[in-house]
Amino acid sequence: MRLKAIIVDDEPKLRTVLEIKLKEKCPDIELVGMAGNVPEGFELINQHKPDLIFLDIAMPGESGFDLISKFDKIDFDIIFVTGFNEYAIDALRVSAIDYLLKPVRTSDLVEAVEKAVKRKEERVIMSRYDVLQHNLNHLGDQKSKIAIPGAQSYEFITVEEIIRCEGWQKYTRIFLKNGTTIVSSYNLGVYRKILKTYDFYDCHKSHLINRTHIKRYLREGTVVMSDDSNVPVSRRKKEEFVEQVIKNMNIAG
Repeated sequence: MRLKAIIVDDEPKLRTVLEIKLKEKCPDIELVGMAGNVPEGFELINQHKPDLIFLDIAMPGESGFDLISKFDKIDFDIIFVTGFNEYAIDALRVSAIDYLLKPVRTSDLVEAVEKAVKRKEERVIMSRYDVLQHNLNHLGDQKSKIAIPGAQSYEFITVEEIIRCEGWQKYTRIFLKNGTTIVSSYNLGVYRKILKTYDFYDCHKSHLINRTHIKRYLREGTVVMSDDSNVPVSRRKKEEFVEQVIKNMNIAG
């Protein structure tokens, strides 16, 4: 399956590099146009109806996010291209949106394209972009929605619903405040990275907890969560946990 693609980036050199790499390494991509700003990109998208857009976030004038906000319905896939310290990387990550860091590595590009082709073949619904728009309005707070990948699809839940995450073999069990549990195909290490800016604490090699759901701390090294589950704090983390979490929360033990 070949995908029609457009590049929207204000850097001519990057557009050229992407064009060359796509032609050499990504036979499933048919590049139908390139634009240097949002108005040009908007025009190209309406003209060519692409399957995929490589979209820069930070551009003079309007941003890549401004471009996608111009569409009532997103019926194309997007791979964002961004600098390492881009403020919205967290929003992209929790929304399960693909992005490439500048300078773009060929291996990362090929991997992102392969995933886009797979999404097209499986006709994955583009609701992730609605989630992204929501998350851009809630950067770093627990109203953000997170994409939880399962065997067949993504579930989108707000971060505040998560009480804790537990590593389970190669998977992660995610415990929610409504009493249900989701088993994610991502391992716990992925959630450590995703949730580190959302007030979660890595208290044990197998456990990640939401600080806002801590109910009580028992001095032998156990955290009681809002669902009355008991979570161990590793021996090496006890002192840090008390100093950084408990003393700041005024929780009795």
